[in-house]
Amino acid sequence: MNLQSIWSTLEESSEILGDNYAYPAADKAAEELSLPPNFYNWVTAIWAFDANPFSIAQFMRYFPYGLAQVNDERLSSAVQQGYLATDGQGKYRATESGRTTALRLINVGNEAMAPLTPMPKESLRTIGDLLARISGAAFHSPEPPAHVLIKAKRDLYERTGVFATLEGFIAHCFLLEGHRDDCYFATWSAHGVEGHAWEVLDKLSQNDALTFNELHEKSSRRGVTEEVHAGDVRELIGRGWAEESSGVVKATSAGKQVRAEVEAETERLFFAPWSCLNESELEELASLAVRLRDGLQAMKGEEL
Repeated sequence: MNLQSIWSTLEESSEILGDNYAYPAADKAAEELSLPPNFYNWVTAIWAFDANPFSIAQFMRYFPYGLAQVNDERLSSAVQQGYLATDGQGKYRATESGRTTALRLINVGNEAMAPLTPMPKESLRTIGDLLARISGAAFHSPEPPAHVLIKAKRDLYERTGVFATLEGFIAHCFLLEGHRDDCYFATWSAHGVEGHAWEVLDKLSQNDALTFNELHEKSSRRGVTEEVHAGDVRELIGRGWAEESSGVVKATSAGKQVRAEVEAETERLFFAPWSCLNESELEELASLAVRLRDGLQAMKGEEL
């Protein structure tokens, strides 16, 4: 059974639900609330930590690809706006206003998905139950990876009732996405690089060659500066993972090999818990995943 094919089909359904229902509903609610730019920085922090205090270092364990300074600036801005509070010693926590707002954004997305009927309830319940078994096995599997994002998502979905939506499909699919992120972090971070440096190698590995400006443009959406990216390139060159000539940067064969090994180990860790299902159950999951995706695509087509 091709587990990667099953997962890709499940992700297609997850993306349809997010891109066409949950995210637009959350964006509309954010517009109605007149939330400022970059609101997802502090919203995701509250989703992850709820009312518990957290440091920038803890925040970046959940979201490891940006810059601590940029995240600190954005969270400090949320303090000024009243969504977060600080203890003056480097710890943030949600205010009541921030927590209410963050929960509203996820609740409106959940409400947008809840009435959908892309397939019969019994079939949805079956696919939800099968994914629940996999996500449960992933959550209770021995480390690595540490269960950071999968736990944060599980706690959030328990607080907000997402496990009831679409008979559990969307919640357990998102839990598995969190598990995969945990696997990926555990694998690339073992090389002792920062997240933004790893992203640079990732971009270089996916392109034959890039000028530095092209590389920075492809990697700058998290607010990482040109100076930091220049340092990343120097580090990758020093490791033998990249090379530069006449202003053009590219990954070496050694760099591409490291990335390929990380991807392969991530896949191994991610799919290990799927062994909790037998072959016939995996076949049933594969069939249901296709039916769900096709049902969602048909619904999306009808709405156009």
